[in-house]
Amino acid sequence: MKRFVTKFLFVLLALTFVGEQLQAQFTTTFAKNITPSQQSGLYYSLPQTMLKLDFVIRETIYEKGPLSDYADIYFGDADYIDYNETTYELLGVDMSVQACPDPSATFFVSFMSGRGGCRPEFDVLPNGIIRGVGTDLKLSEILVQKEQPACVKDSEPKTDFPILNSSGKSNGQMAKEVIDKIEEIRKSKYYLISGDVEMASNPETFKVMYEKLDEMEQAYISLIVGKQTVKTIVKTIYVIPNKETPTQTVAKFSETDGLTSGTGGMGSPILVQTLPLNRTSVINAPSQSAIESMTYENKLLYRIPEVANVKITCQGKTLLEERQTVSQLGVLMMAPLLNTNLVFDTMTGQIVNLKVQ
Repeated sequence: MKRFVTKFLFVLLALTFVGEQLQAQFTTTFAKNITPSQQSGLYYSLPQTMLKLDFVIRETIYEKGPLSDYADIYFGDADYIDYNETTYELLGVDMSVQACPDPSATFFVSFMSGRGGCRPEFDVLPNGIIRGVGTDLKLSEILVQKEQPACVKDSEPKTDFPILNSSGKSNGQMAKEVIDKIEEIRKSKYYLISGDVEMASNPETFKVMYEKLDEMEQAYISLIVGKQTVKTIVKTIYVIPNKETPTQTVAKFSETDGLTSGTGGMGSPILVQTLPLNRTSVINAPSQSAIESMTYENKLLYRIPEVANVKITCQGKTLLEERQTVSQLGVLMMAPLLNTNLVFDTMTGQIVNLKVQ
């Protein structure tokens, strides 16, 4: 009899322990349903995919020479620049993805007071994206790298022109002095090539001297015929795809104004089309309205991301077409969390590791 009572008490204690474990240790609620007074908890977000589009553009700057009125006199039929102008050519686009917190998948976890069991430990990135729960991760420092300036500028020789700084001279006189200077430089180049200069015997010295003379000649010529500068620049546009708008106008491009973000600029629209492959359509997931209206006990929301075909076009021409994982086009699901360790993919919000203790 005594042995039977002992066994009964043991079973009762075990059931009591299990009952306590099954009680709610925390609740998860959509963020907009939380009042400011509810402070016993934390917020976490699932990531959404942001497309980083780097448009490569060739910029050509045409600068009229200050003495261009004398181009016909000294250079005849040679082309010269008679007005200032800047033109642009769209060479291509590169695409990469980044993760940022999704406001439509931000939740508040409220811990229940006075309940038994061990509360899970949450690991959240500084931006609020959840990274792990109940895990012993050895996390490395998050390195924040500053982006380097996107544009690559061609180096240009800096040449001082004392001729233009001379007071009391007419444009005609200054133009004549520029032509005389050009002739002088060309003679120096001829003497260098013909071997009349002693240092020309050294190939490296010869190359440096000749390039310097050539730069000076072109600089003086530009005072009359003008100057053309070509540089390659990269302009970045960030796009967040969504289910409601599969095709978005993200920028406009024209040969005269270049690339302008948004829809207010001049030129042809640049379209980004994001079409999901519907790989998550077979999952019977709760709707967004249900997610936002319900409160979940001992459960966390995670994401099953979708794969989409991303196509970038301008004037009917395809600039780039790739397949990308786009988190927010997927579905939200619930993961039970009692004596469970979870690791989240901080790029997609998917659970990549689950361990039941």
